[in-house]
Amino acid sequence: MFEKFTSLFAKTNTEEENEFDVIQLAVTSLMITTAKHDGIFDEIEKQEILKLLNNYFKLTDESLNNLFETSASMVDNASDIHQFTSKINSSLDDEEKIEIIEMLWRIIIADGRIDDYENALIRKLSGLLYIDDFKVGEIKKRLTG
Repeated sequence: MFEKFTSLFAKTNTEEENEFDVIQLAVTSLMITTAKHDGIFDEIEKQEILKLLNNYFKLTDESLNNLFETSASMVDNASDIHQFTSKINSSLDDEEKIEIIEMLWRIIIADGRIDDYENALIRKLSGLLYIDDFKVGEIKKRLTG
């Protein structure tokens, strides 16, 4: 009986993940990871993520919320961020990855503060996405300046 229940749960989880493509899940997971990185994940950051996702992927409100919840679960169960960045690297070009870095900066500044942990995370993510530090600095300066 227990095996049937866990099997059903696993199928439901997989079906939810199949509703979205790999890039949608990877980008959303990086956004959530970024928002949580300073130890404070508030409603302002969540709303910024949903707004950015809506602009980037053009999903219905229901799909947007499902994508967010599915990705949040993936982040909670992820061993590291490499699984997300590798999917992005294999599918997106540099301009698209720069757009993602810009969205991540927007999430960081949404709460009105940038701490050292968030700066370090962006440097790490930009390195994993093979985006030049200079470009990342230009994005930050444009958004915060």
